Amino acid sequence: MRRLLRHAEETGRIVAIATRSRTLASRARQAGVPVARRPAQVRWDAGGRYVLRLGPLSIVAPAIGRFVQIAVILAVAALALFLALFLAPSATVVAYPPTETLTQTVTITAVRDLPEPDYQNGRLPAVTVSATRSYTLAIAATGSVNVGVRYARAPVTITNPTGAAVVVVAGTVVLGGPNFLDYELESEITVPPGGSASATVIARQPGERHNLPAGSITGWFEERYRFLTITNPEPATGGASEPRPAPSEADVIAIRELATSLGRSSDVIADLAAARPHDAVFLRTAEASIELGTPRPPIGTPSPVLLLDVTVQLNALAIPAPTLEGLARRVLLPVGAEGEFIPGTIRASETGASQYDPEAEAITASLTIAGEFARGVTRKDIQAAIRGKRPSEAKSILRERYAIQEADVRVVPGWAPFLPRFGFRLDVELAAPPGTGGSDTATTKRE
Repeated sequence: MRRLLRHAEETGRIVAIATRSRTLASRARQAGVPVARRPAQVRWDAGGRYVLRLGPLSIVAPAIGRFVQIAVILAVAALALFLALFLAPSATVVAYPPTETLTQTVTITAVRDLPEPDYQNGRLPAVTVSATRSYTLAIAATGSVNVGVRYARAPVTITNPTGAAVVVVAGTVVLGGPNFLDYELESEITVPPGGSASATVIARQPGERHNLPAGSITGWFEERYRFLTITNPEPATGGASEPRPAPSEADVIAIRELATSLGRSSDVIADLAAARPHDAVFLRTAEASIELGTPRPPIGTPSPVLLLDVTVQLNALAIPAPTLEGLARRVLLPVGAEGEFIPGTIRASETGASQYDPEAEAITASLTIAGEFARGVTRKDIQAAIRGKRPSEAKSILRERYAIQEADVRVVPGWAPFLPRFGFRLDVELAAPPGTGGSDTATTKRE
């Protein structure tokens, strides 16, 4: 080590050592030489001191005694462990508290684009909401079209004018009649030179239109056989057709009229309210626009039904969810009540006649407001009670303190033993069990 230092001093160079040997690293630090396990990790400003690496970062320990350096390293490691256990984890807690249903009937006036809600006088801003629904309409076809059900057959005679035998393979297509109806040879046949041979052809489509008279089948589809002469000495028979239902022009008119009537259907208009469950939708203001697809199948195509795709877009005035929640807090909560409404449970429905002014885009109506209220339970209180606790301990606290029998506690990463101690890492949600208004539901109506 002394020779290395003397060499560095004589040449004016700075020396560092990369080694995995603890003994050599200790001697180098005693001599004031920077030490690292790899050349790329050398800190040239750390001569004689320990370097603590945290991923891509390196921290130089103070130039103090060896035991003090070790203590500093252990303290940094303990801090890193603390941060990993208590700061790095995040958690989501979904609690299902007991609830009671609060309801009240109020009369309000909803005005489009009102700047601010006036809860005192019952004047609330309204917006236009929309929903799109797609339907497939079907009606029975009333038209009729003949459909082939059996195949026609005909005997044919093939004549070979050449001096060599010709083999005509099965399935060879021949043509007949002015419309060039197609038939195919049922079996392979060899036509002798300068002679004739008999065979049978069968229509390639069923139906009576292939029942052609004698002498009508005279052509070849493939050019290579056209030097041969072919004819049917007897009529083609056996083809049959039967009537089948098919869409007619009257059916198309009828299904389009049915599609147009969807915009006036109370069931379709009610879909708008179903699509906006958290808004107070005024169905009397609903307007519909309808887009029609192409009826299928085409007219004259065999089918027992005619189908039509219809898209209906509905627009109506509504009190949006945030404004409705503000109204619910003012008209439903008893004075001094502590607790929270379960998110997404506040709803409203019209209860009677309403007055609508289309020009002013305002409607006065009676609404029944309802919401699921968790009395004595708030997300903030739950968060304060369970932070830093083990998941099992958190569930126990929820049962004993808030009568919450069911809760989902999810900690990320899964190995973390505790919920975060810091509120910004702990998300608490209140929810009602699916299919119920809340566990242990009671109903309270305020007049």
